[in-house]
Amino acid sequence: MKRLLLRVILLLSWSYCCTCKAQSVGRQLGADSLFLRQLCDTVMSKQDKSDSQVLFKRLLDESRKRRNTYYEGTALFLLAKYYYSGEVDSMVYYIQQAIPLLYRQNRLEELFRMKAWYVYALTRGKNNKAALDSINSLKRLALELDYPDGIDMANQALADYYMSNNLKQEGLALYEDILTGMEKKNAPLVKRINIIRQLLNKAPGEEKKLEYLGLLKKYLDQCDRDGIVKLDDENPVSTLKYTMNRGFAMTYLHLGKNDLALKYLKRAEALLKEYNIANRQLEIKTIYAVYYKNIGELDKSIALYDELLQCHEHMNRTSAYINLLNSKGDLLVKARRFQEAAEVFRLYAMKNDSLSTANYYKELANMRTRHNVDQLELANRKLELEALRDRTQMFYLWTGVIALVFVCCLLFFLVYLHRRHSMQLKKAKEKAEESDRLKSAFLANMNHEIRTPLNAIVGFSQVLIDEEDQEARKQFADIIQSNNDLLQRLISDVLDISKIESNTISLHYAESDLSVLMSEIYNVILLRMPEGVELQRADSPPCMLYTDRNRLTQVLTNLLTNAIKHTKAGFIRFGYEVAESEVCFFVQDTGEGIPEEQQDQIFSRFVQLDDWSKGVGLGLAICKGLLEKMNGSIRVTSKVGEGSVFYVKLPRV
Repeated sequence: MKRLLLRVILLLSWSYCCTCKAQSVGRQLGADSLFLRQLCDTVMSKQDKSDSQVLFKRLLDESRKRRNTYYEGTALFLLAKYYYSGEVDSMVYYIQQAIPLLYRQNRLEELFRMKAWYVYALTRGKNNKAALDSINSLKRLALELDYPDGIDMANQALADYYMSNNLKQEGLALYEDILTGMEKKNAPLVKRINIIRQLLNKAPGEEKKLEYLGLLKKYLDQCDRDGIVKLDDENPVSTLKYTMNRGFAMTYLHLGKNDLALKYLKRAEALLKEYNIANRQLEIKTIYAVYYKNIGELDKSIALYDELLQCHEHMNRTSAYINLLNSKGDLLVKARRFQEAAEVFRLYAMKNDSLSTANYYKELANMRTRHNVDQLELANRKLELEALRDRTQMFYLWTGVIALVFVCCLLFFLVYLHRRHSMQLKKAKEKAEESDRLKSAFLANMNHEIRTPLNAIVGFSQVLIDEEDQEARKQFADIIQSNNDLLQRLISDVLDISKIESNTISLHYAESDLSVLMSEIYNVILLRMPEGVELQRADSPPCMLYTDRNRLTQVLTNLLTNAIKHTKAGFIRFGYEVAESEVCFFVQDTGEGIPEEQQDQIFSRFVQLDDWSKGVGLGLAICKGLLEKMNGSIRVTSKVGEGSVFYVKLPRV
């Protein structure tokens, strides 16, 4: 009954507001349409696309403010197109809003293009079932509306689906069928050329690329015969000619036909100068670098790579800069300039590691941005609710004091529910943020810890191939082996924590002589001891313990290794004491100690005492997990500046 009464009240309020505003809206409609048309023309004619996103959103806001659905659909289409090659989530967000509008307005070209973009988004996200369903839906809609171009778009989406799922032959065959169909119905040149571009991007071999480039040349020759200089705003014929000649040059270089490659390269370079085509000079230099490499003029090629590296560094193109470093390193190895090659590979490893970290933090920032957007949407909804409340209160002033009191009580109840829900959301949010923080730290550390030895292995393996000095080869081999051991330990820790978390770890119990076990551990750890630190083994009585010998060794070795990391002087002492029902192992050090407020945290996953500690924060978590599986426990006592003592208890039975 309460819910029904509320709906009646809201309906009456809405009707009153609409009646009050209808006259003013009618008077403004003509002026609003003229303003939006002028704004749209300004957006579409703007040459500088750097602030396109801002202008598109301005058009969207103004069209919604003026309740003009036509320009609202236009703005949504432009925003989806803007985000197509970048932020897929944003593209899908605007597509979902645009499709109902475009369908009602019968704007088929834009409607089908956006539906095809949505399929591409699903394909890129590996949501194969949804992608196939959307493709079939697109075909059915094209048949229903009798729109042949829509079938072509659906087939293109299907071809892209094939390519994304490693069905390259099927994808290429379908693209060729689409092109053949366009030829038969004499489709616009720009559509046929776009298909050829797709084929060139996805061609499996150089011979196929030459075939597609030949088709592109045929179409461009037709443009010359017909006097066409511009297919549309995005496709000047001069730019397409440059793209074609550049494609021929690169393809012939890959085939080793350097003379032909040079001919087309010079044509592409001439087109740049003749038509003042911007932002393509670096492409030409890159192709020249490959050309000089092919003909054996390595010094010229290296000089061009140096120029390209300077340009890309100046323009802050980090990914391209890193790729060029790798290519230059390979070239230096080929030129037998091994010292320079080693330095380039070292710089490559450092930059590549930095780029991975930067990409991680960029993605983290994007996640935070999306979270902030969600918060803003919640705030807007709250404001809308508050506005609705105000209108409802005004309405109740006209209907009587009793109705007003009733509505106020109802609203207070809704606010109470909202606040209670908000508190629940806040607690869940805090818990999720803490989990994200720990996982973020883990991922950042794992990225660094794994890439550092891996990059060393890759870099020194390349140098090792061409190194003739036996002493140097042994040194490089030792470095590779050391980094390989480190990488294996890291992977082993990750696998152990995964098995513990998933409860799939297996234990193998047997009678173990603890005196023999402690002697073996002592001999192993003694080899790792730094200068100035003494390793001591406590006198302990003989004892046989029914346990998993390997896992117990892993726990004690982990504790001793941690003690070595944090002890610069003094001693490290370990041993065990035997009680009636349990055995208590201990590892004592005179290291830096652990602050009291951190002692409860160090056994959690991904936790490190500081951001500069080596490792990923799993060692103590693994120890705790293993001991819990063995019905044991672990604790620590510590004082800053004096050292720490770790205690491990295991039952005797």
